[in-house]
Amino acid sequence: MQEQDSTEKLTQTISDIVKFMGKIRNKDFDEAATKQFVVLPILTALGWDYANIDTLEVFPEFRVGRDKVDYALQNEGKPLVFVECKRWSISIEMEEPQDQVARYIFQEGVDLGVITNGRRWDFYFAYKTHVPWRNRRFCVIELDNPQKAVADFQRYLSKSRVVDGSAKAEAEKIVAERTGIQWDPKPPSPEDREILSREDA
Repeated sequence: MQEQDSTEKLTQTISDIVKFMGKIRNKDFDEAATKQFVVLPILTALGWDYANIDTLEVFPEFRVGRDKVDYALQNEGKPLVFVECKRWSISIEMEEPQDQVARYIFQEGVDLGVITNGRRWDFYFAYKTHVPWRNRRFCVIELDNPQKAVADFQRYLSKSRVVDGSAKAEAEKIVAERTGIQWDPKPPSPEDREILSREDA
């Protein structure tokens, strides 16, 4: 029953956002507006409580070295997913946003990274050495395909599946099958992370 309720809530949230997208199609939404009207409602529908000051499970402006990532999705104070947001008009397929989130997740040893401009969400798996960064992308969600978006959001970004590790396990499997390289469960050292975050070949 709870799973059905969460599916209905996410379906309605995405439906509302798609309608909203039609209204602002000719407006250049900045990053703050994208976060407020798209990203946070979706995270909330996926079970993440951004207003919970006890758990800080949706930590905004999470510091990574000298930089900050827009959101760290946490469990018991441990970041599990980094979400980097861009303005509505930005193409998140460019190398710069990819390199940015790559650097963040490697520096902190986080498994999953997401880049979104609100309309499109790209999901990346971190610990896959010797694989170009763009080949570590294991899922793309576009909101104009609501039925698939609901299924993929629940599979890879729902709080329950992120916390229990099943989202990470499925991401690893997808990347391993695509590249033919099995994942080394030993995380890279801090020195390796800095190198790997710039690796593109």
